[in-house]
Amino acid sequence: MASLPLPRSTLSVLVLGSTSLVGSHFVGSRAGQGIVAAGRRDPRDHGLRVERYLSADLSALGEIEEVLKKCDGASVVNFAARTDVDGCEKERPLTRESLLPEPERRNAWRINAELPGHLARMCAERGVYLIHISTDFVFNGESGPYAETALPDPYGAKVSWYGYTKGQGERAVLSLAPKDSAILRISYPYRAKFAFKTDFARSMLDRAREGTLYPLYIDQMFTPTWIPDVTRVVEALLRTRATGVFHVASPHPTTPVAFGLALLSQARLPTHDLKTTRLSDVRDPERAPRPLRGGLLVDRVRALGVEPLVFEEGIRRLLDGVE
Repeated sequence: MASLPLPRSTLSVLVLGSTSLVGSHFVGSRAGQGIVAAGRRDPRDHGLRVERYLSADLSALGEIEEVLKKCDGASVVNFAARTDVDGCEKERPLTRESLLPEPERRNAWRINAELPGHLARMCAERGVYLIHISTDFVFNGESGPYAETALPDPYGAKVSWYGYTKGQGERAVLSLAPKDSAILRISYPYRAKFAFKTDFARSMLDRAREGTLYPLYIDQMFTPTWIPDVTRVVEALLRTRATGVFHVASPHPTTPVAFGLALLSQARLPTHDLKTTRLSDVRDPERAPRPLRGGLLVDRVRALGVEPLVFEEGIRRLLDGVE
């Protein structure tokens, strides 16, 4: 059973990544109250209300410092990330010996690894609370679902460049601001509606309706995250200023095939011609590796008073258009 909505923090919050798939839900849930947004995109252009918008290049250290000065005392929630997993993979260092890509290939590195470190250092210096959003892609996918105590895996062929850069961002936050920060990992986020970006679930549904649904994996384990649950956990963290690592995802692990069957069945779409394949059989050098046995365990968010939705209920709310 889903827990009741939690009261939100009344403190002002600086949001980075306010127009992202996940961040936009948090901003929208507050109807702009107490929200200062910073970044290259004005959330008001996406129909989102904020109290204040600060234009800033989040890859530029000086501009990040200016933003924090203008938002003195506000808690910070960092939804900003480069999440194009296959696009990030093209920025992996050209030589195996290097852990830092060439200057022209550092977009993911700057946003996923360097930005969280800059934020953590500045927040710790000011006594400002930081929530940084991360992912189960920091793991190699050999032993999921993963507990909050699991550490990101080191650089290697089984971890995507996206996952590695996010893992480096986690390490920076926890080392530079251990008393002033929380890491919130999510997994395959999805929601009922957001016109400016789709997600894996709505894309799956659209393709099924068009007759262009791709084969679904039968051997991948994951725990999809209902995005409104992320908002509820972020509010709980802002109220309590809890520190450490937290996970929010479906308590029921599933596979893409099982998720797809449930989605199509509830949508009253045919499932008899659904095609399947195996992630373990994929051999594409230009495609980023995905965790085979991924997913997240959610023990710590339950202690905050949040019970994440099981994916079956998330599907029902998606189809009902309820967030």
